[in-house]
Amino acid sequence: MIKSVNTNRIYKFIKGCLVVVACLLAGKAAAQDVSFSQMYATPLYLSPSFTGLSDGTRASMTYRDQWPGLSRAFRSYAISADHFFDDYNSGVGIMLLRDDSGQGAIVQQSISALYAYEIEVARDIFVRPGIEFAYRERNLDLINAIFPSDQDANGGSTPGGSSGNGEYNHKQFDAAASAMIYSSNFWLGAAVHNLVKSDISTTDLETHHPIKTSLYGGYKFHYNQRSRRNNDQSLTLAFNYRMQQNFNQLDIGTYWYINPIELGLWYRGLPFASSGGLVNHDGLIFIMGINVGPARIAYSYDWTLSELSGYSNGANELSLIFRFNKGFKKRSSRGAIPCSAPGIGGSGSKYRRRTRSFF
Repeated sequence: MIKSVNTNRIYKFIKGCLVVVACLLAGKAAAQDVSFSQMYATPLYLSPSFTGLSDGTRASMTYRDQWPGLSRAFRSYAISADHFFDDYNSGVGIMLLRDDSGQGAIVQQSISALYAYEIEVARDIFVRPGIEFAYRERNLDLINAIFPSDQDANGGSTPGGSSGNGEYNHKQFDAAASAMIYSSNFWLGAAVHNLVKSDISTTDLETHHPIKTSLYGGYKFHYNQRSRRNNDQSLTLAFNYRMQQNFNQLDIGTYWYINPIELGLWYRGLPFASSGGLVNHDGLIFIMGINVGPARIAYSYDWTLSELSGYSNGANELSLIFRFNKGFKKRSSRGAIPCSAPGIGGSGSKYRRRTRSFF
């Protein structure tokens, strides 16, 4: 007779394994920040330069469930709001971020204030430096974790087991900086996160959260302007390259937009920089979004290409952006981020619909 295994104990066992992995990663200072597949649906997380890059006010929410095949091992949430002040050429925003690993075994959360300033350096070409100040917490819960060393051959607890016997909490202030140049057809920028050095180790070995550098950009081919008979249509090519300690990753993809539908296909990997005999093929990302009035909702699925494909079940991600539009307003022309942006006319017009959206 096969002995049944308590589901709760399995979850705790997985939780303990995740804690072990996290501790090992922290000991090597190789921890990685959260990575969202719909990066332009979480623009403030990608770069402070995107703060206020939508005339008026914008609110966004993103939920990511990574590797659902491992009992919701990694879940991430991002909520943000930002506003552009015309009179000061400035964007101001706030962002809340939470990353939950191992069903609460490792929780990282933060609240950030962001600012970006817009400078027109040539006709319809703009530069946007940005900055972010953040308060972060990192919590490690070992109380309810069951480690491999706590298990006997039959899956039961060993006498005197329960290696998880403590909670660890780390608080710190952090900062990020960025710069971006863009017009109605292209954008190119860089962001540097984790600028404040702080010891995050739970042992006597000093460990620091490594700096993350991101390079991103793209170009939009707007091949059909919106008219009475035709919908707005465009094709966009974009990329995002990230470096953090020994970690390197490239996201490259395309978006096809025909109002109100957006379809995206991205590849995540860096096969030319593979190491240790492992090819860096992470996955394909499929995105579908729809614009409904001032709102945009999108879903994406990460199809894993690596050896984890049979266990992780990829990743699911949902995003919602809501723009508080103010209709038409006579004002000086501002360039539009060259992403899928319904309701934007050609550059140079002094009448511009007060809405700009991201992919």
